Amino acid sequence: MLKYSKILSYLPVTLAVGLALVLTLVDSQIHPQNELFQTDSLKALRTLNYQYQMSVEDILNDESSSPLISELYKADALIPSQNTKDNKGLVVSLEDQFLLLKPQDPLSDEELTTIADAYERGVPEFMNVELDQDVSLEGPTYDLTLYPPAYPEDKPVELSSESVHEVVVAVIDSGMDEGHEIFEDVPLETGWNTITENSTILDDVGHGTHIAGIIASNAPGVTIAPYKIVDSKGGKLSNVLEAFSKAIEDDVDVVNASFGLGTASYALETLVEKAYDQGIIVVAAAGNSGKDTAFYPAGYAQTIAVGSVDAGGHKLTSSNYGSWVDVAAYGYRVKSSIPDNKYGYKTGTSQSTAFVSAAVARILMSNTEDLSFAEVLSALEEGSTESIQDGELAGTPIVQ
Repeated sequence: MLKYSKILSYLPVTLAVGLALVLTLVDSQIHPQNELFQTDSLKALRTLNYQYQMSVEDILNDESSSPLISELYKADALIPSQNTKDNKGLVVSLEDQFLLLKPQDPLSDEELTTIADAYERGVPEFMNVELDQDVSLEGPTYDLTLYPPAYPEDKPVELSSESVHEVVVAVIDSGMDEGHEIFEDVPLETGWNTITENSTILDDVGHGTHIAGIIASNAPGVTIAPYKIVDSKGGKLSNVLEAFSKAIEDDVDVVNASFGLGTASYALETLVEKAYDQGIIVVAAAGNSGKDTAFYPAGYAQTIAVGSVDAGGHKLTSSNYGSWVDVAAYGYRVKSSIPDNKYGYKTGTSQSTAFVSAAVARILMSNTEDLSFAEVLSALEEGSTESIQDGELAGTPIVQ
């Protein structure tokens, strides 16, 4: 506008004001202002990306992030992405968006942590920068016996005839064998594979199919929505964030998180809080390290954290424990579906979590009104006829 100021000074006030507005609009179209980053931040980001050879990816890969990537592109802050697929990177949290910074060459966790600090200091708009840590589906799991189709011999669960709500449970896991006979009469929603970025959610690990089978068998009428975050090569926090975000966007009722992170994540906590605010119940595995150290997302207050017990109601030696664990459920040698139309036994808090997710689904299906997180947790506790009698989880309700 400075180059027009002399011209405007010779015009009548009314005309000058009108022309100034027009020129401002035109100038903003030609030279748009940065909407998400300050100019200094863009310069710092460009310098850091080139210094550490970091490519930038949009974790959520949705329309809301397009302006962000576009802005970085216009500022020449994006470097060409090469063979970075298998390299561990950094997760960046902004307001409602997440970026993934991936190095051109593999770096150690220590090196990445140092680089994360540099990005947080240099770019104030980055609310948090953290390691894209590995996801654990948490053993121990055992495929001790494979069964031909003959499931189940257990007493089937009967749902109250007063069921009035459709309930969708998001199974965020290793995918799901949708063709398994156990899901023949189970409503299924189109899932999402965060590894291959498509709706093919083939389970090449077996964990997700086992978990989904427990939920489907113990909550008749429930709808399953699978989100794949792990394949035979593993998965990372960035996969979890994409799956959580899509589940929230799909407005599911329950999230079954039979997985975990060993370290708290700012980004994941942000999405757990968002799910909580939206009325989505997150049920999460306490983990199988036999420690009192929190496992995430189970360690967050906005989740129902689940420990494991055996048939006698005793805590499994492998189950994590602590005041952050809300309830427990059976988790020893649980029989359920595995890929290729087979059945097998698996053990752990993953299986216990699936039983609790099924119980939550039954509660939601049987109530005419929407229930809050506190009301669902209270219903679980009140509906439990037993609790752990001794040990580190003494007094914890056992969900049937």
